[in-house]
Amino acid sequence: MDTQPVAILEKTIGDTTYIVAYAVSASAKETAYEKVKKLILNDTDYYQNIKAS
Repeated sequence: MDTQPVAILEKTIGDTTYIVAYAVSASAKETAYEKVKKLILNDTDYYQNIKAS
């Protein structure tokens, strides 16, 4: 990533602290929503294929 972080978020859930830094890219081809949706759907397809084998 060639841009500087726009914001850094910190969230603690139980004993785990999550730190997320993000930046906006003018050359991005998909939104964060579209990216996460694609990752979830691909992961679901992967596990369904394993279960079917």
